[in-house]
Amino acid sequence: MVDRTGTTILSNVEIFNCSQIDTLKAALRFESASTLPSIIMNSTIHNGYSWGLYVMGSSNINITNNVFFNFRPIGLGITKSRNMIIDDNVVAGIVGRTTFEALDMMVDKAGGISVCSYGGKEDCPGILVRNNIVAGAVYAGFVMPGHDCLDTSGKYAGNVAHSVQGTKSGQGLFF
Repeated sequence: MVDRTGTTILSNVEIFNCSQIDTLKAALRFESASTLPSIIMNSTIHNGYSWGLYVMGSSNINITNNVFFNFRPIGLGITKSRNMIIDDNVVAGIVGRTTFEALDMMVDKAGGISVCSYGGKEDCPGILVRNNIVAGAVYAGFVMPGHDCLDTSGKYAGNVAHSVQGTKSGQGLFF
């Protein structure tokens, strides 16, 4: 077994027409990236048939001042991760899948920004989700666990969701 470590710094980058339809193979993925810090900033990730960004089992990632648009069914998704900053991003144009064959028997999980909630409630300490805008998403703008009562840390402060669609009505925040 070989351990590989490294850091990723994407600044002012465009990622266009990536992600694999009906999979978790997002346009940009971090899986088990948990040693050195990584940064995605001032970039545009757009036009794909699956998730825009998928982070799983990772830590120390700073996602700041980016635009994610035209993906399905999740724009930016985090699972089983820790110590991340998701700040000042715009996520827009997240639509439902039309190609997933099992959809006639179930409701597809969808949303603009999904934090530690896609597979059920997860413990994801140290994740800050601040000052983000989700516009034109399906089901919910933000899907993430609530914070503890009397928590004044502001870890979920300043987020805005609008123009969210659902089967009966869209949700700005679902937790």
